[in-house]
Amino acid sequence: MYRCVFVLPPLLLGAACGEAGPPRDDGGPDGAAEDAARTERTPAHALVARSVAFHDPDGIWGSEAISMSWVGTDGEGGERVAVSLRFGADERDFALSGRYRGSEIEYETTADGWSASVNGVAEPDLAAADRENMRLHREDGMFWRSYYGFLAGLPMKIADPGAHLEPDIIDTTFMDRTVQAVKVTYEADVGADTWYFYFDPVTAQLAGCRFYHDESANDGEYITFEGLSDGGGLRLPRVRAWYVNADGRHLGTDTVEEILVGP
Repeated sequence: MYRCVFVLPPLLLGAACGEAGPPRDDGGPDGAAEDAARTERTPAHALVARSVAFHDPDGIWGSEAISMSWVGTDGEGGERVAVSLRFGADERDFALSGRYRGSEIEYETTADGWSASVNGVAEPDLAAADRENMRLHREDGMFWRSYYGFLAGLPMKIADPGAHLEPDIIDTTFMDRTVQAVKVTYEADVGADTWYFYFDPVTAQLAGCRFYHDESANDGEYITFEGLSDGGGLRLPRVRAWYVNADGRHLGTDTVEEILVGP
């Protein structure tokens, strides 16, 4: 489970709903502004903006500190993760505390680096097996910040720098629901996968998403979103169930149980 990789540079982690416009062709700021405005006017960007307005009407994500509890089960219903998450106002400050894969973990990042302990043993004294089991060996130790920074921040993170939204909206179905979809490809340094995000056509609430490493091979996974967790003006997808694209196998379910905004 969770085979997708998000390598989010500091700029991306400090932005909320940033947009990657087409290349500038005149070298001047006026041309750049026109390019950005043209990008924002595409139907896909407009749909994502509607969804952000539904889930984060006050623009809290990326501007205020946010705390939440996140619990997850595996495909058989056993506990996989039970952690408290805290995002700083600029998202570079991040903390995770709780249980993952049966071990206790404390993890924190700042603009300058990261620190972690597993079952009371602190980095750099962790055994290589513990470091790998806790995914601390990935992305120079920044895996958890980028991973939860993306997933917890949907839909606000969809159009971050490095994202390329196909301009047109796709009318389709997802889990037997009529939805509107946006196709997004990400540059190599922010994941390189192909994603589809699905929205309620009336409210623009995020209904789910799907990603592929190789769409022609039908690999990757999809996530269904049900319900909302409200807190401090945010309305984030509450229950997130993960499945394999190829065979529909259920991999696990995550639940956002509490959201607090502010210091």
